[in-house]
Amino acid sequence: MNPKNPLARRSVMLCTSLVGATSLLLTSCADTQDGRLTQAQGAGIGALGGAALGGLIGAASGNAGRGALIGAALGGAGGFAYGTHVANQKAKYKSTEEWLDACIAEAESHRRAAVAYNRKLDGRIASLQSEVRAAKASGNKGELQRLKQEIKQERIEAEKQVNSINQEVKAQNSAISQAGGSSRVSALRSKTSSVSAEGASTKQKVQRLASLENQIGV
Repeated sequence: MNPKNPLARRSVMLCTSLVGATSLLLTSCADTQDGRLTQAQGAGIGALGGAALGGLIGAASGNAGRGALIGAALGGAGGFAYGTHVANQKAKYKSTEEWLDACIAEAESHRRAAVAYNRKLDGRIASLQSEVRAAKASGNKGELQRLKQEIKQERIEAEKQVNSINQEVKAQNSAISQAGGSSRVSALRSKTSSVSAEGASTKQKVQRLASLENQIGV
């Protein structure tokens, strides 16, 4: 590993972070059969994703094969930690159905918040577009510069919203994969799909903001 390579240094930092997360999340409820299954599934999924990411890191440091192996190990550790977290959450409820009902309620809460955010952002984008047109028409460079900064901040906040939604979708998909044949799975899958759709809508708005920001050449 080249110590001067920023990606190589980042991989070391990631390893430290994942090992720390794993040690924090290993609690007694993961000793159940269901908990061990959840951990194993999380580790397997994490290893696959980690191998792909590790290959990119390894390529940047001159050894793609080694990077893939390191990435698989890191991804497995992270997946194991996340699987333990899911097992811990599930263990708080008396039954799988009760746990899924809580997941459904959480997904619905995120969906409503995302819908409200997207409606508000639609109005904000329309207002910014109007202000940009007016500033361009008057040739007010100072106003255009101010608007560019506002648009940038809106874009950054929208990107954070997309990341938050993606995390929620990831959590609910994990719950779906652990639920087996419960009758509540279809309801959770539907809610999760709705949350994901709102995330896609927010991502489109991020692109609109980026385009508007690029239109201002000051």
